[in-house]
Amino acid sequence: MKTRWLIASLVLVLPAAEAQEADLPTREEIAAKLRGVAASDITDSVIDGFYEVAVGSRVGYISVDGRYLIEGEVYDLATSRNLTEDSRAEARIGLLAGVDPEQMIVFRPTDRPVEHTITIFTDVDCGYCRQFHREIDQVNALGIEVHYLFYPRTGPDTESWSKAERVWCAADQQTALTNAKLGGPIPEIGCTNNPVAAQYDLGHQVGVTGTPSIYSSGGIHLGGYLPPNELLDRLNQLEP
Repeated sequence: MKTRWLIASLVLVLPAAEAQEADLPTREEIAAKLRGVAASDITDSVIDGFYEVAVGSRVGYISVDGRYLIEGEVYDLATSRNLTEDSRAEARIGLLAGVDPEQMIVFRPTDRPVEHTITIFTDVDCGYCRQFHREIDQVNALGIEVHYLFYPRTGPDTESWSKAERVWCAADQQTALTNAKLGGPIPEIGCTNNPVAAQYDLGHQVGVTGTPSIYSSGGIHLGGYLPPNELLDRLNQLEP
């Protein structure tokens, strides 16, 4: 008699669980609650009962019933990895890979192979950006290739923005950028289709909050200014 009761209970519980799952909102319905989020931005997460939501490099977590939203870091204590930063890095790889190399100002090592590549969002008038560029020869000598993208912190219609556009439009962009960062003259020249606005918008998607903002080829945010040898040490730890 007891066995029959257990079987009957299981028969009742299973349909109830299926019904409860069927009542959960779809990812399309959850996305409709979140500004700027598409259903494709919502994926399974490592946290039971939650989806991961990723727009650009912004990552959060929302309960599968669409009620609770969490913004913060998720760590796997078994591996000591920041899983949220891993998701951000993966997103940054895709975002930065979409930039045409011809739309960057690149400083390459000249007398040794390239061992590491970094992308830097830079502002012509930023003090630490200028300090980094004063050491660009040392950085290149360590086998580090530097890809510069513009991020004038003061925004459009400002002097820093104008300087970035004039550097880009110069016949010799490398020399113009170096002169600008040393406080020297920049050619008074404009051009159509310069990438400053697009790179500024990309910086927002990547998560730039200040300059310089340095990223490894694996999408890891290395922070702001780093002395050349410290930068190399960080890169060697990430990309041995």
